[in-house]
Amino acid sequence: MSDAIPDTPTFEEWVHYCFTQGYRDFHEDFKGSDHDACAERETRFLGFDSSVLADYIVRLFGNSDSLADGYTDDQIADGVWFIFGVASSYFHVVRDKVDKPMQVACIKSVESLYLRLFDRICCKRGSDPDGDYINTLKVDIAVHMIWDMDCIEGAVMFKDQYPHLVQPGLMVLENIALKSRTSTCMMSALHGLGHIQHYHPQACKRIIDRFLKMRKAPDWVREYAVQACTGQVM
Repeated sequence: MSDAIPDTPTFEEWVHYCFTQGYRDFHEDFKGSDHDACAERETRFLGFDSSVLADYIVRLFGNSDSLADGYTDDQIADGVWFIFGVASSYFHVVRDKVDKPMQVACIKSVESLYLRLFDRICCKRGSDPDGDYINTLKVDIAVHMIWDMDCIEGAVMFKDQYPHLVQPGLMVLENIALKSRTSTCMMSALHGLGHIQHYHPQACKRIIDRFLKMRKAPDWVREYAVQACTGQVM
């Protein structure tokens, strides 16, 4: 493997890697025999400048509509696990290595990703918005688990370490819960609120109470919301 500093991927190259190769490179079962090529890809796509990464995230999430036509649901699912999870730890990088305004911008852009992309493709591409697919369809499973992937939720949990991210994160979760059409996106937001309830009990209760009052969600989603209000979610 070359010792040369890898060139920064273009935005288009980075997006393509995230949704076609990143998750595969992270898992040993998918790497195959060419470990050197895998290591070079990981160096290039995980090691570039953090400020460029933050800019790419905001750009991608704010214009994510096209992903629905450019990639399959399974590819988008793998991309979700890669971008939000420990495979890339991109949100750890953003949280710890870029300036505060850009950290906030990255967190706020997550709302656009839900409303522009996830709400369009979840629940069988929106054809059954009240259906329960969070344990059966690959993309719905991934979206439901975003706030349980050990990366983004930490920014909202720890008000002593990241006080500037708490309110933006809570706002994103509230807007996803209140604006989403599909049950999967609602459940994902409630899942996140349930996990941070211990850290922000009053704020989470306020959001969930508002959700229960304003939204005509399926009974099974409403039952989950009640559980999330006390932090009893998995």
